[in-house]
Amino acid sequence: MRKSDRQRIDYMPCTAAREALEMAQCLYPDSNAQALLDRLVIMGLVAMQWKPPSLYGRDREHWRLPASVGDVPASDG
Repeated sequence: MRKSDRQRIDYMPCTAAREALEMAQCLYPDSNAQALLDRLVIMGLVAMQWKPPSLYGRDREHWRLPASVGDVPASDG
């Protein structure tokens, strides 16, 4: 698909999403922001077959990463 044919999406992440993006950047340090978001969206969709963290309510600013996320390991590439 040509870039000119792609849909443009503006995104303003909540605090928890920004924290998750920072942690993901440690896993994939060579990825630019767009590649990282693409990767996370695709991986997130695949991961939804398992139970995701509970994100209750409509106020995204109250969502938090689960404590079990822990430290982010180094990336293999």
